[in-house]
Amino acid sequence: MSIWSSLDPASATVDPGGAVTVALRLRNTTDLVEEYRITVAGEPAVWAEVEPRTLRLYPGTTGTSEITFRPPRTPDATVGGHPFAVDVIPTEQPGDKTVVEGHLTVTPFTEVRAELLPHTVRGRFRGKPRFAVDNLGNTRLTASLTGKDNGGQLGFELSPANVQVEPGRAAWVRGRIKPGAITWFGNRESHPYKVNVLRSGVEPVEVEGVFLQRAVMPRWLLGLMGLLLTSALAFTIAWFTFKPNFGSRAREGGMVPVGNPLSLPDDKPSAKAPAPDQEPRQAPAEPLPGDGGDEEPGAGEGEGDGDGGERPLGGPGHHLLYLNKAGPWPEAAPAEEQPTSRTIPVESPGFARTGNEWKCTYSPVRFTICGLHDTYQAGTEPTFDFWVRSNGDPDASISVIFDWTFDGKDVLERRQVFKAFRLEPNQEWQRYTELVGSDFSEGEEYRDLDGGKLSVGFWIRSGNSPIEVRANVPRGQENISALRIPYEPTPE
Repeated sequence: MSIWSSLDPASATVDPGGAVTVALRLRNTTDLVEEYRITVAGEPAVWAEVEPRTLRLYPGTTGTSEITFRPPRTPDATVGGHPFAVDVIPTEQPGDKTVVEGHLTVTPFTEVRAELLPHTVRGRFRGKPRFAVDNLGNTRLTASLTGKDNGGQLGFELSPANVQVEPGRAAWVRGRIKPGAITWFGNRESHPYKVNVLRSGVEPVEVEGVFLQRAVMPRWLLGLMGLLLTSALAFTIAWFTFKPNFGSRAREGGMVPVGNPLSLPDDKPSAKAPAPDQEPRQAPAEPLPGDGGDEEPGAGEGEGDGDGGERPLGGPGHHLLYLNKAGPWPEAAPAEEQPTSRTIPVESPGFARTGNEWKCTYSPVRFTICGLHDTYQAGTEPTFDFWVRSNGDPDASISVIFDWTFDGKDVLERRQVFKAFRLEPNQEWQRYTELVGSDFSEGEEYRDLDGGKLSVGFWIRSGNSPIEVRANVPRGQENISALRIPYEPTPE
Protein backbone atom coordinates (compact mmCIF):
# COMPACT_ATOMS: atom_id res chain seq x y z
CA MET A 1 0.00 0.00 0.00
CA SER A 2 1.44 3.34 -1.08
CA ILE A 3 -0.92 5.60 0.89
CA TRP A 4 -2.46 6.06 4.30
CA SER A 5 -5.86 7.81 4.44
CA SER A 6 -8.52 8.85 6.95
CA LEU A 7 -11.81 10.82 6.86
CA ASP A 8 -12.60 13.24 9.70
CA PRO A 9 -15.43 12.99 10.58
CA ALA A 10 -16.53 9.79 8.91
CA SER A 11 -20.21 10.68 9.51
CA ALA A 12 -21.71 14.17 9.12
CA THR A 13 -25.15 15.80 9.29
CA VAL A 14 -26.28 18.68 7.08
CA ASP A 15 -29.42 20.79 6.65
CA PRO A 16 -30.78 21.26 3.11
CA GLY A 17 -29.63 24.66 1.92
CA GLY A 18 -26.65 24.54 4.30
CA ALA A 19 -23.17 23.03 4.11
CA VAL A 20 -20.92 20.65 6.01
CA THR A 21 -17.20 19.94 5.49
CA VAL A 22 -15.20 16.78 6.14
CA ALA A 23 -11.41 16.52 5.93
CA LEU A 24 -9.57 13.83 3.98
CA ARG A 25 -6.00 13.25 5.25
CA LEU A 26 -3.45 11.45 3.08
CA ARG A 27 0.13 10.31 3.76
CA ASN A 28 2.60 9.18 1.09
CA THR A 29 4.18 5.99 2.46
CA THR A 30 6.32 5.32 -0.62
CA ASP A 31 9.77 6.59 -1.55
CA LEU A 32 8.44 8.38 -4.66
CA VAL A 33 6.92 11.82 -5.18
CA GLU A 34 3.27 11.00 -5.84
CA GLU A 35 0.22 12.98 -7.00
CA TYR A 36 -3.20 11.81 -5.83
CA ARG A 37 -6.51 12.56 -7.62
CA ILE A 38 -9.55 12.75 -5.34
CA THR A 39 -13.16 12.12 -6.45
CA VAL A 40 -16.43 11.50 -4.60
CA ALA A 41 -18.83 8.68 -5.54
CA GLY A 42 -22.35 7.87 -4.38
CA GLU A 43 -25.60 9.82 -4.22
CA PRO A 44 -24.13 12.84 -2.33
CA ALA A 45 -21.51 13.29 -5.09
CA VAL A 46 -23.73 15.83 -6.89
CA TRP A 47 -23.58 18.05 -3.79
CA ALA A 48 -19.83 17.64 -3.14
CA GLU A 49 -17.04 20.16 -3.75
CA VAL A 50 -13.44 18.92 -3.35
CA GLU A 51 -10.70 21.45 -2.67
CA PRO A 52 -8.05 20.73 -3.76
CA ARG A 53 -8.89 17.94 -6.19
CA THR A 54 -5.25 16.79 -6.40
CA LEU A 55 -2.58 16.48 -3.73
CA ARG A 56 1.15 16.27 -4.56
CA LEU A 57 3.06 14.68 -1.66
CA TYR A 58 6.71 13.93 -1.09
CA PRO A 59 7.67 10.62 0.52
CA GLY A 60 6.62 10.50 4.17
CA THR A 61 4.60 13.76 4.05
CA THR A 62 0.91 14.30 4.84
CA GLY A 63 -1.69 16.46 3.04
CA THR A 64 -5.33 17.41 3.61
CA SER A 65 -8.21 17.94 1.15
CA GLU A 66 -11.58 19.33 2.24
CA ILE A 67 -14.86 17.91 0.93
CA THR A 68 -17.89 20.22 1.32
CA PHE A 69 -21.45 18.95 0.83
CA ARG A 70 -24.14 21.53 -0.10
CA PRO A 71 -27.51 19.79 -0.60
CA PRO A 72 -30.14 22.16 -2.06
CA ARG A 73 -33.24 23.12 -0.15
CA THR A 74 -35.45 21.20 -2.57
CA PRO A 75 -37.18 17.81 -2.61
CA ASP A 76 -34.06 16.45 -4.37
CA ALA A 77 -32.26 16.48 -1.00
CA THR A 78 -33.85 13.26 0.24
CA VAL A 79 -34.12 13.06 4.00
CA GLY A 80 -32.09 10.38 5.80
CA GLY A 81 -28.71 8.69 5.46
CA HIS A 82 -26.64 8.72 2.29
CA PRO A 83 -23.45 6.65 2.15
CA PHE A 84 -20.63 7.95 -0.03
CA ALA A 85 -17.11 6.95 -1.00
CA VAL A 86 -13.96 8.97 -1.67
CA ASP A 87 -11.69 7.52 -4.36
CA VAL A 88 -7.97 8.33 -4.04
CA ILE A 89 -6.03 7.37 -7.21
CA PRO A 90 -2.21 7.71 -7.35
CA THR A 91 -0.89 8.99 -10.66
CA GLU A 92 2.36 7.01 -10.65
CA GLN A 93 0.85 3.81 -9.26
CA PRO A 94 -2.87 3.82 -10.27
CA GLY A 95 -3.19 0.21 -9.22
CA ASP A 96 -2.88 1.28 -5.56
CA LYS A 97 -6.25 3.04 -5.61
CA THR A 98 -7.75 3.62 -2.13
CA VAL A 99 -11.45 4.04 -1.25
CA VAL A 100 -12.50 5.81 1.95
CA GLU A 101 -16.15 5.40 2.97
CA GLY A 102 -18.29 7.97 4.78
CA HIS A 103 -21.89 8.65 5.70
CA LEU A 104 -23.94 11.87 5.22
CA THR A 105 -27.27 12.44 6.97
CA VAL A 106 -29.70 15.01 5.50
CA THR A 107 -32.12 16.56 7.99
CA PRO A 108 -35.83 16.95 7.19
CA PHE A 109 -37.44 20.26 6.30
CA THR A 110 -40.98 21.25 5.38
CA GLU A 111 -42.03 23.83 2.83
CA VAL A 112 -45.59 24.13 1.55
CA ARG A 113 -47.04 26.25 -1.22
CA ALA A 114 -50.79 26.52 -1.72
CA GLU A 115 -52.48 28.21 -4.67
CA LEU A 116 -56.08 28.92 -5.57
CA LEU A 117 -57.19 28.44 -9.19
CA PRO A 118 -58.79 30.66 -10.18
CA HIS A 119 -58.44 33.41 -7.59
CA THR A 120 -61.92 34.74 -8.41
CA VAL A 121 -64.89 32.45 -9.15
CA ARG A 122 -68.28 33.62 -10.36
CA GLY A 123 -71.70 32.04 -10.06
CA ARG A 124 -75.35 32.55 -9.18
CA PHE A 125 -75.89 29.48 -7.02
CA ARG A 126 -72.37 28.10 -6.41
CA GLY A 127 -68.69 28.43 -7.27
CA LYS A 128 -66.18 25.67 -8.03
CA PRO A 129 -62.56 26.68 -7.33
CA ARG A 130 -59.61 24.27 -7.18
CA PHE A 131 -56.71 24.33 -4.73
CA ALA A 132 -53.18 23.12 -5.41
CA VAL A 133 -51.07 22.05 -2.43
CA ASP A 134 -47.38 21.68 -3.39
CA ASN A 135 -44.94 19.86 -1.09
CA LEU A 136 -41.60 21.60 -1.68
CA GLY A 137 -39.99 19.90 1.33
CA ASN A 138 -38.19 16.57 1.57
CA THR A 139 -40.66 14.78 3.88
CA ARG A 140 -44.20 13.56 3.41
CA LEU A 141 -46.78 16.29 4.03
CA THR A 142 -50.02 15.53 5.90
CA ALA A 143 -52.46 18.43 6.03
CA SER A 144 -56.15 19.28 6.29
CA LEU A 145 -57.98 22.10 4.53
CA THR A 146 -60.72 24.33 5.90
CA GLY A 147 -62.55 27.29 4.37
CA LYS A 148 -64.09 30.34 6.00
CA ASP A 149 -65.34 33.83 5.21
CA ASN A 150 -65.59 36.95 7.36
CA GLY A 151 -69.37 37.19 7.59
CA GLY A 152 -70.21 33.51 7.72
CA GLN A 153 -72.39 33.87 4.59
CA LEU A 154 -70.72 31.12 2.58
CA GLY A 155 -70.74 27.35 2.90
CA PHE A 156 -67.65 25.32 1.94
CA GLU A 157 -67.18 21.76 0.72
CA LEU A 158 -63.62 20.54 0.08
CA SER A 159 -62.87 17.17 -1.47
CA PRO A 160 -60.67 15.70 -0.17
CA ALA A 161 -60.46 17.69 3.04
CA ASN A 162 -57.29 15.82 4.12
CA VAL A 163 -54.29 15.21 1.86
CA GLN A 164 -50.97 13.38 2.01
CA VAL A 165 -48.39 14.71 -0.46
CA GLU A 166 -45.04 13.09 -1.17
CA PRO A 167 -41.93 15.31 -1.47
CA GLY A 168 -41.79 17.20 -4.74
CA ARG A 169 -45.41 16.48 -5.62
CA ALA A 170 -48.73 18.30 -5.59
CA ALA A 171 -52.27 17.45 -4.55
CA TRP A 172 -55.43 18.94 -6.07
CA VAL A 173 -58.46 19.68 -3.92
CA ARG A 174 -61.84 20.46 -5.47
CA GLY A 175 -63.93 23.11 -3.75
CA ARG A 176 -67.62 23.98 -3.80
CA ILE A 177 -68.84 27.34 -2.43
CA LYS A 178 -72.52 27.98 -1.72
CA PRO A 179 -73.92 31.42 -0.80
CA GLY A 180 -76.24 31.71 2.19
CA ALA A 181 -79.00 33.41 0.17
CA ILE A 182 -79.85 33.75 -3.51
CA THR A 183 -79.72 37.25 -5.00
CA TRP A 184 -82.65 37.57 -7.40
CA PHE A 185 -82.16 41.17 -8.58
CA GLY A 186 -79.42 43.76 -8.36
CA ASN A 187 -75.68 43.93 -8.79
CA ARG A 188 -73.28 41.11 -8.12
CA GLU A 189 -71.93 40.79 -4.59
CA SER A 190 -68.30 40.13 -3.64
CA HIS A 191 -67.60 37.60 -0.87
CA PRO A 192 -63.92 37.32 0.16
CA TYR A 193 -62.97 33.99 1.69
CA LYS A 194 -59.90 32.09 2.88
CA VAL A 195 -58.72 28.49 2.73
CA ASN A 196 -56.26 27.33 5.41
CA VAL A 197 -53.83 24.44 4.97
CA LEU A 198 -53.38 23.10 8.51
CA ARG A 199 -50.43 21.00 9.72
CA SER A 200 -49.74 19.70 13.19
CA GLY A 201 -47.66 22.09 15.28
CA VAL A 202 -47.08 24.57 12.42
CA GLU A 203 -48.72 27.85 11.51
CA PRO A 204 -51.36 27.30 8.80
CA VAL A 205 -50.77 28.38 5.21
CA GLU A 206 -53.54 30.79 4.22
CA VAL A 207 -54.84 31.32 0.68
CA GLU A 208 -57.30 34.12 -0.14
CA GLY A 209 -59.95 34.10 -2.84
CA VAL A 210 -63.13 35.92 -3.91
CA PHE A 211 -66.57 34.56 -4.81
CA LEU A 212 -68.58 36.95 -7.01
CA GLN A 213 -72.26 36.12 -6.62
CA ARG A 214 -74.29 37.18 -9.62
CA ALA A 215 -77.95 38.11 -9.47
CA VAL A 216 -80.39 35.67 -11.05
CA MET A 217 -81.99 38.55 -12.98
CA PRO A 218 -80.00 41.67 -13.81
CA ARG A 219 -81.15 45.10 -12.65
CA TRP A 220 -81.95 46.31 -16.15
CA LEU A 221 -84.48 43.48 -16.55
CA LEU A 222 -86.26 44.63 -13.38
CA GLY A 223 -86.47 48.17 -14.79
CA LEU A 224 -87.76 46.87 -18.14
CA MET A 225 -90.46 44.82 -16.44
CA GLY A 226 -91.53 47.84 -14.40
CA LEU A 227 -91.69 49.99 -17.53
CA LEU A 228 -93.79 47.40 -19.38
CA LEU A 229 -96.17 47.06 -16.41
CA THR A 230 -96.57 50.84 -16.17
CA SER A 231 -97.24 51.13 -19.91
CA ALA A 232 -99.85 48.35 -19.80
CA LEU A 233 -101.62 49.98 -16.84
CA ALA A 234 -101.65 53.40 -18.55
CA PHE A 235 -103.05 51.88 -21.77
CA THR A 236 -105.83 50.11 -19.85
CA ILE A 237 -106.84 53.31 -18.04
CA ALA A 238 -106.82 55.29 -21.27
CA TRP A 239 -108.90 52.65 -23.07
CA PHE A 240 -111.75 52.67 -20.57
CA THR A 241 -111.61 56.42 -19.94
CA PHE A 242 -111.53 57.56 -23.56
CA LYS A 243 -113.51 54.76 -25.24
CA PRO A 244 -113.61 55.46 -29.01
CA ASN A 245 -117.04 55.49 -30.78
CA PHE A 246 -116.72 53.77 -34.13
CA GLY A 247 -119.67 54.17 -36.53
CA SER A 248 -120.48 53.83 -40.24
CA ARG A 249 -122.41 56.11 -42.58
CA ALA A 250 -122.50 53.69 -45.44
CA ARG A 251 -126.27 53.18 -45.20
CA GLU A 252 -127.18 56.86 -45.11
CA GLY A 253 -126.96 57.34 -48.87
CA GLY A 254 -125.23 56.26 -52.04
CA MET A 255 -121.56 56.67 -52.43
CA VAL A 256 -120.64 59.52 -54.75
CA PRO A 257 -117.26 59.36 -56.45
CA VAL A 258 -115.14 62.39 -55.75
CA GLY A 259 -111.98 63.55 -57.55
CA ASN A 260 -110.22 62.09 -60.61
CA PRO A 261 -110.87 58.51 -61.63
CA LEU A 262 -108.16 55.93 -60.99
CA SER A 263 -105.74 55.28 -63.87
CA LEU A 264 -105.46 51.63 -64.76
CA PRO A 265 -102.02 50.29 -65.69
CA ASP A 266 -101.36 49.77 -69.42
CA ASP A 267 -99.24 47.12 -71.11
CA LYS A 268 -96.15 49.28 -71.52
CA PRO A 269 -93.21 48.41 -69.29
CA SER A 270 -92.40 50.85 -66.53
CA ALA A 271 -89.34 53.01 -66.94
CA LYS A 272 -88.13 51.80 -63.58
CA ALA A 273 -88.49 48.09 -64.41
CA PRO A 274 -85.43 46.30 -65.81
CA ALA A 275 -85.34 45.63 -69.53
CA PRO A 276 -86.05 42.05 -70.62
CA ASP A 277 -82.41 41.49 -71.62
CA GLN A 278 -81.03 42.85 -68.31
CA GLU A 279 -80.48 40.79 -65.20
CA PRO A 280 -82.07 42.14 -62.03
CA ARG A 281 -79.67 43.82 -59.64
CA GLN A 282 -78.60 41.44 -56.88
CA ALA A 283 -78.66 42.44 -53.23
CA PRO A 284 -75.24 42.75 -51.65
CA ALA A 285 -74.06 39.44 -50.22
CA GLU A 286 -73.95 39.07 -46.46
CA PRO A 287 -70.44 39.20 -45.00
CA LEU A 288 -68.81 35.81 -44.52
CA PRO A 289 -67.92 34.75 -40.98
CA GLY A 290 -64.49 36.08 -40.12
CA ASP A 291 -64.61 39.01 -42.60
CA GLY A 292 -64.77 41.53 -39.79
CA GLY A 293 -66.64 42.21 -36.61
CA ASP A 294 -65.97 40.61 -33.29
CA GLU A 295 -63.86 37.52 -32.86
CA GLU A 296 -65.45 34.26 -31.81
CA PRO A 297 -65.48 33.72 -28.07
CA GLY A 298 -62.17 32.34 -26.95
CA ALA A 299 -60.26 33.38 -30.06
CA GLY A 300 -56.85 34.78 -29.33
CA GLU A 301 -56.83 33.68 -25.71
CA GLY A 302 -53.83 35.06 -23.87
CA GLU A 303 -51.75 38.03 -24.80
CA GLY A 304 -50.46 38.91 -28.24
CA ASP A 305 -46.81 38.84 -29.15
CA GLY A 306 -46.61 42.45 -30.23
CA ASP A 307 -46.80 41.69 -33.99
CA GLY A 308 -50.37 42.77 -34.56
CA GLY A 309 -51.89 39.97 -32.47
CA GLU A 310 -51.54 37.38 -35.28
CA ARG A 311 -49.85 34.87 -32.92
CA PRO A 312 -51.33 34.42 -29.43
CA LEU A 313 -49.07 34.11 -26.42
CA GLY A 314 -47.61 30.61 -26.24
CA GLY A 315 -48.46 29.82 -29.86
CA PRO A 316 -51.66 28.67 -31.58
CA GLY A 317 -52.17 25.64 -29.32
CA HIS A 318 -54.79 24.99 -26.64
CA HIS A 319 -54.30 25.09 -22.83
CA LEU A 320 -52.09 28.10 -21.93
CA LEU A 321 -49.38 27.65 -19.25
CA TYR A 322 -46.79 30.17 -18.04
CA LEU A 323 -43.24 29.33 -16.95
CA ASN A 324 -42.98 30.32 -13.29
CA LYS A 325 -40.18 29.71 -10.76
CA ALA A 326 -40.82 25.96 -10.44
CA GLY A 327 -42.81 24.82 -13.46
CA PRO A 328 -45.53 25.57 -16.02
CA TRP A 329 -48.56 27.12 -14.33
CA PRO A 330 -52.05 28.15 -15.56
CA GLU A 331 -51.69 31.73 -14.26
CA ALA A 332 -49.02 34.38 -14.77
CA ALA A 333 -46.87 35.58 -11.88
CA PRO A 334 -48.45 38.23 -9.60
CA ALA A 335 -47.76 41.84 -10.56
CA GLU A 336 -45.70 42.45 -7.41
CA GLU A 337 -43.16 39.74 -8.28
CA GLN A 338 -40.08 40.26 -10.40
CA PRO A 339 -39.14 38.22 -13.48
CA THR A 340 -36.43 35.62 -12.98
CA SER A 341 -34.18 33.60 -15.22
CA ARG A 342 -32.95 30.03 -14.85
CA THR A 343 -29.40 29.28 -15.95
CA ILE A 344 -29.05 26.06 -17.95
CA PRO A 345 -25.56 24.51 -17.44
CA VAL A 346 -23.50 23.27 -20.38
CA GLU A 347 -23.69 19.65 -19.17
CA SER A 348 -27.42 19.43 -18.57
CA PRO A 349 -28.13 16.42 -16.29
CA GLY A 350 -31.24 14.30 -16.38
CA PHE A 351 -31.63 13.52 -20.08
CA ALA A 352 -29.46 10.39 -20.42
CA ARG A 353 -31.60 7.26 -20.72
CA THR A 354 -31.26 5.34 -17.44
CA GLY A 355 -34.38 3.21 -17.62
CA ASN A 356 -37.98 4.35 -17.42
CA GLU A 357 -37.93 5.85 -13.92
CA TRP A 358 -38.91 9.53 -13.91
CA LYS A 359 -39.51 11.43 -10.69
CA CYS A 360 -41.63 14.60 -10.44
CA THR A 361 -38.89 16.78 -8.94
CA TYR A 362 -37.59 20.30 -9.47
CA SER A 363 -34.13 20.14 -11.04
CA PRO A 364 -31.97 22.97 -12.46
CA VAL A 365 -32.95 22.17 -16.04
CA ARG A 366 -36.62 21.19 -15.71
CA PHE A 367 -39.92 22.99 -15.20
CA THR A 368 -42.47 20.44 -13.88
CA ILE A 369 -46.23 20.45 -13.29
CA CYS A 370 -48.15 17.52 -11.79
CA GLY A 371 -51.76 16.48 -11.28
CA LEU A 372 -53.12 17.36 -14.75
CA HIS A 373 -56.65 16.19 -15.62
CA ASP A 374 -57.03 17.31 -19.25
CA THR A 375 -58.63 16.00 -22.45
CA TYR A 376 -56.41 15.43 -25.48
CA GLN A 377 -57.23 17.47 -28.60
CA ALA A 378 -56.63 15.06 -31.47
CA GLY A 379 -54.21 16.09 -34.20
CA THR A 380 -52.51 18.86 -32.19
CA GLU A 381 -48.99 19.28 -30.79
CA PRO A 382 -47.36 21.50 -28.12
CA THR A 383 -46.55 25.09 -29.06
CA PHE A 384 -44.41 27.55 -27.12
CA ASP A 385 -42.79 30.99 -26.85
CA PHE A 386 -39.62 30.66 -24.72
CA TRP A 387 -37.33 33.65 -24.27
CA VAL A 388 -33.68 32.65 -24.06
CA ARG A 389 -30.31 34.37 -24.30
CA SER A 390 -26.64 33.47 -24.40
CA ASN A 391 -23.74 35.18 -22.66
CA GLY A 392 -21.98 36.04 -25.92
CA ASP A 393 -20.99 32.55 -27.12
CA PRO A 394 -21.28 32.58 -30.96
CA ASP A 395 -21.82 28.80 -31.07
CA ALA A 396 -24.62 28.63 -28.47
CA SER A 397 -27.76 26.66 -29.33
CA ILE A 398 -30.50 25.10 -27.19
CA SER A 399 -33.30 22.53 -27.52
CA VAL A 400 -36.50 22.10 -25.52
CA ILE A 401 -37.64 18.66 -24.36
CA PHE A 402 -41.22 17.72 -23.41
CA ASP A 403 -41.49 14.64 -21.14
CA TRP A 404 -44.98 13.26 -20.43
CA THR A 405 -46.56 10.74 -18.12
CA PHE A 406 -50.30 10.39 -18.61
CA ASP A 407 -51.72 8.60 -15.57
CA GLY A 408 -49.75 9.88 -12.55
CA LYS A 409 -47.23 7.04 -12.40
CA ASP A 410 -43.48 7.72 -12.19
CA VAL A 411 -42.84 6.31 -15.66
CA LEU A 412 -41.71 8.35 -18.66
CA GLU A 413 -44.29 7.55 -21.37
CA ARG A 414 -43.55 10.06 -24.14
CA ARG A 415 -40.64 12.35 -25.01
CA GLN A 416 -40.49 14.96 -27.76
CA VAL A 417 -37.32 16.92 -28.57
CA PHE A 418 -37.42 20.03 -30.77
CA LYS A 419 -34.63 21.05 -33.11
CA ALA A 420 -31.77 23.21 -31.88
CA PHE A 421 -32.30 26.99 -31.80
CA ARG A 422 -29.10 28.95 -32.47
CA LEU A 423 -28.74 32.14 -30.42
CA GLU A 424 -27.22 35.39 -31.54
CA PRO A 425 -24.19 36.39 -29.40
CA ASN A 426 -25.68 39.81 -28.58
CA GLN A 427 -26.74 38.80 -25.03
CA GLU A 428 -30.34 39.93 -25.71
CA TRP A 429 -33.54 37.94 -25.14
CA GLN A 430 -34.59 35.95 -28.20
CA ARG A 431 -37.84 34.10 -28.78
CA TYR A 432 -37.63 30.31 -29.33
CA THR A 433 -40.83 28.77 -30.77
CA GLU A 434 -42.05 25.41 -32.01
CA LEU A 435 -41.59 26.70 -35.59
CA VAL A 436 -38.02 25.33 -35.52
CA GLY A 437 -39.62 21.90 -35.98
CA SER A 438 -39.54 18.62 -34.07
CA ASP A 439 -36.22 16.77 -33.93
CA PHE A 440 -37.62 13.43 -32.79
CA SER A 441 -40.27 11.89 -30.52
CA GLU A 442 -40.49 8.49 -28.89
CA GLY A 443 -42.80 6.54 -26.60
CA GLU A 444 -46.58 6.26 -26.57
CA GLU A 445 -49.12 8.36 -28.44
CA TYR A 446 -50.93 11.19 -26.67
CA ARG A 447 -54.00 10.29 -24.60
CA ASP A 448 -56.12 11.95 -21.90
CA LEU A 449 -54.33 13.03 -18.70
CA ASP A 450 -55.51 11.45 -15.44
CA GLY A 451 -53.25 12.94 -12.77
CA GLY A 452 -50.56 13.30 -15.44
CA LYS A 453 -47.29 15.21 -15.36
CA LEU A 454 -45.41 17.41 -17.80
CA SER A 455 -41.71 18.18 -17.52
CA VAL A 456 -40.30 20.90 -19.80
CA GLY A 457 -36.52 20.58 -19.98
CA PHE A 458 -33.77 22.50 -21.75
CA TRP A 459 -30.67 20.97 -23.32
CA ILE A 460 -27.64 22.92 -24.56
CA ARG A 461 -26.89 21.41 -27.97
CA SER A 462 -23.73 23.38 -28.81
CA GLY A 463 -21.42 25.99 -27.31
CA ASN A 464 -19.35 26.06 -24.14
CA SER A 465 -21.32 28.55 -22.05
CA PRO A 466 -24.54 28.41 -20.01
CA ILE A 467 -27.80 29.77 -21.46
CA GLU A 468 -30.54 31.62 -19.56
CA VAL A 469 -34.30 30.95 -19.80
CA ARG A 470 -36.64 33.77 -18.73
CA ALA A 471 -39.50 32.83 -16.36
CA ASN A 472 -41.96 34.13 -13.72
CA VAL A 473 -42.87 37.20 -15.81
CA PRO A 474 -46.06 38.99 -14.61
CA ARG A 475 -48.88 39.47 -17.12
CA GLY A 476 -48.54 42.67 -19.16
CA GLN A 477 -44.74 42.74 -19.21
CA GLU A 478 -42.56 41.92 -22.19
CA ASN A 479 -40.90 38.61 -23.08
CA ILE A 480 -43.30 36.24 -21.31
CA SER A 481 -42.24 32.59 -21.58
CA ALA A 482 -45.36 30.49 -22.12
CA LEU A 483 -46.53 27.31 -23.79
CA ARG A 484 -49.73 25.66 -24.92
CA ILE A 485 -50.25 21.93 -24.55
CA PRO A 486 -52.49 19.85 -26.87
CA TYR A 487 -55.11 19.46 -24.15
CA GLU A 488 -58.11 21.26 -22.68
CA PRO A 489 -59.05 21.02 -18.99
CA THR A 490 -61.66 18.34 -18.35
CA PRO A 491 -64.99 19.95 -17.31
CA GLU A 492 -65.91 19.33 -13.72
